[in-house]
Amino acid sequence: MDNTFVDQFSENIKFNYTCFDRVIIRGYIRSFFSIGYIVIFLRSLGFSKPSNGVMRIVTDQLNTHISKQAAKYDIPIFWWPAVDGGTDGAKLQYVQKHYANGFQGKGNFVFCILGDKEPVQTMAARELTSKNGKKFHRLYKCRKPVKQYYIYFHDEILGGPCYLKISSYLPFPCEFYFNGHNYIRHQLDQKGMFYKMKDNAFTETDDPQALQEAAQQINGRLVQQRIDYWMNRFFKFDKGKYSTRSKYLKHEWYLSQVEVCSNLIFKSSRFSTNLFERLIDKFSRVGWPDSIAQIFSKRPARSISKTFRRLYDNNACIKHWFRGNSIKQYNKTGYLIRTETTINNPKSLGLQKPVLYLQAYLWFGLGCNNRLLDCCADVDVTSICEGQTDIFKKPVTDHLDKTVTPPDLRKERQFELCEELLKPKYSVHGFKTADIANALPHYFRNSTQIRYELKKLIVRGVVQKKKSQSFYEVTQLGWKWLWTSITSITYFENPIISKTFQNEVLQTLAQPSLFEEGYDLIQQGLSRITQELALNL
Repeated sequence: MDNTFVDQFSENIKFNYTCFDRVIIRGYIRSFFSIGYIVIFLRSLGFSKPSNGVMRIVTDQLNTHISKQAAKYDIPIFWWPAVDGGTDGAKLQYVQKHYANGFQGKGNFVFCILGDKEPVQTMAARELTSKNGKKFHRLYKCRKPVKQYYIYFHDEILGGPCYLKISSYLPFPCEFYFNGHNYIRHQLDQKGMFYKMKDNAFTETDDPQALQEAAQQINGRLVQQRIDYWMNRFFKFDKGKYSTRSKYLKHEWYLSQVEVCSNLIFKSSRFSTNLFERLIDKFSRVGWPDSIAQIFSKRPARSISKTFRRLYDNNACIKHWFRGNSIKQYNKTGYLIRTETTINNPKSLGLQKPVLYLQAYLWFGLGCNNRLLDCCADVDVTSICEGQTDIFKKPVTDHLDKTVTPPDLRKERQFELCEELLKPKYSVHGFKTADIANALPHYFRNSTQIRYELKKLIVRGVVQKKKSQSFYEVTQLGWKWLWTSITSITYFENPIISKTFQNEVLQTLAQPSLFEEGYDLIQQGLSRITQELALNL
């Protein structure tokens, strides 16, 4: 990836790569788009009338061949509504869970075949009567439920699981699916390289360059060869002692949906999460028609551009639509920010649909991802927290493995103690619990209460005991935290809360991108407060 976002955060990024994710390819017998050609085809098979019964004979031959293949290679066949019946990727999840996970085999191996009924564009015959009273059959196009075979397998080149979907009725539309991550994993396994994956993302590898090179090896010719292999194996028609397929039943394959993802794996999950939250706040405006058109490098399409915020695998996601295509960005595993272009309408982007143009989709998607990441590069790194302050907000354990609650400055006793510890008189010689008791008699009745509140600060490194002495002292980290917390409450939170109770008009922020300017103003204000108070961090 070549963009300013990667350059800006290179010190925080472990490695990055771009590859295909989901790729769906659909196959059609183009001549069967014509009803007249189907009539000619049936006559060439020896059928004089194009009736529903005749077309059913062809379907039964296909069903028989698939059943024989399943019996020959001991492939289980399930009726999907009886097994699970879920939608939206449930079939792939089912196969992944019961067959593909932990699969260590090599070569071509079929996991299972799932049968289902789906409404598709198909053919039907209707019996009509002419004016002379003679009956005849006429074909017409219709949409009705047709049995579909989902054949899930591990491919010796593309890895797995992949699937080949075959419609059992004329005009036999088919579909092929593979995932680019599975291909890369298969290539790395063959080379014996180390890597780790979480879901469908690489999170560790000893050679990121080899991973990227494997991603670029996928091309349309390679995919076409694998499709032809599986079609020659399963798309045939049983003739009794053998199975065959007419030369007229040749599918042409076109790219239907291609996902190109750019993955940034960060060294720190906390940094990655905080950075992505800033991106969500600041760059929602990218979804405006003019902006999203620049991302796709096309002319604006105002009526068909939109932006959504939604959950994607329980993670926040911003998704922008443009002419039926989309680009989204989400924090996938906590330390992996994924930018993904999904091409559903290639013609609107000037791309060709035949499968041989597959690699052009990779470079186009990479360009879109880079342009979106370039827009996201304008983020102030100094305002991103990597979690150092969590010890002051969450419970921690002491040396006896006992849980110690965090200091709560909303309590007056704790607030007064912290404010007292900032006084210069304690910075030289330190202090004892008796000094705090004498200074704050209205807040602490005995030394036990003081030690209880001090323990919250001691286990977090705010206060420490001097060596070989009975005095306590405030550490440098503790002094910074005490000053920041007290100043924030006294000079920042309380004044703002007070102003809201004066019924003044609250100005709403029109553009999230102005958050950056707001952070700068806060920094300037805090610097001014520091100077006025004659304090130096």
